[in-house]
Amino acid sequence: MKKTIFSLTTAAVLAAAISGCAAVDSANKWGSDAWITTKLKTEQMGASPAIWSDINVETKNGVVQLSGFAKNQADVAKAVEIARKTDGVKSVVNNVIIRP
Repeated sequence: MKKTIFSLTTAAVLAAAISGCAAVDSANKWGSDAWITTKLKTEQMGASPAIWSDINVETKNGVVQLSGFAKNQADVAKAVEIARKTDGVKSVVNNVIIRP
């Protein structure tokens, strides 16, 4: 009896672990909202940190929303361009305000 309970418990734990891994894999899938946001935040750190210093990124259903502040229109245009070129992005909503 104890052996059966142990076997069932072990099977349940393994099933939970496997389904948890599947959820992580789908969350990291190319083009998912989390993937897009992470990709853009990586661009923030690498490409032009000065442009992205006060710009926030949120993604929902492939639509990227940029909000926050930029120093000039050229910085806003560059941020929008990078967002639009990111794989999986369907559209970009620009709510960035220019603040000198």
